[in-house]
Amino acid sequence: MPRIPAPRRAPRPKAQQGVVLIITLIVLILVTVLSLASIRATTTDERIAGNARDRNKAFQSAEAVVLRCLAAVRNNTYAGVKLDPVTSGDENWKVEANWAPDSTNSVAGAFTDDELTDAGLKEQPRCMVEKLNATGTSVRVTGRASGLSADSRVVLQATFSSE
Repeated sequence: MPRIPAPRRAPRPKAQQGVVLIITLIVLILVTVLSLASIRATTTDERIAGNARDRNKAFQSAEAVVLRCLAAVRNNTYAGVKLDPVTSGDENWKVEANWAPDSTNSVAGAFTDDELTDAGLKEQPRCMVEKLNATGTSVRVTGRASGLSADSRVVLQATFSSE
């Protein structure tokens, strides 16, 4: 009778050394670091876009108030004081007190509350008119506006001469 071979035993597995676990943990850490960097970059990009939008709103409202004041100067309906040229010290438009809401040296842009809300502005844009010569036929119109943040302040100037 033929002899039946004894069943072969499976080779005994080597004792595991945990290499796969260590490699998996390293890959997991790398993925986490990359994800955090991506989230941080996205957050920064959103802040940059928001600041650019806020500054653009301030720029557009400053431009609008300058155009309104220029039209009032051309039509002789400007309600504010035409400031004399500065001979020493800071120019009129650089003096913060001249832009205060109760100052007569600058006038509000006459935007309605709804227009301010719709435009996303913090406060009324203001303009001031300064004489550039003794007769006042040449003037500089300065407009100043802020977006939702006071840090997004824009100052624009235009000159007008009726000579």
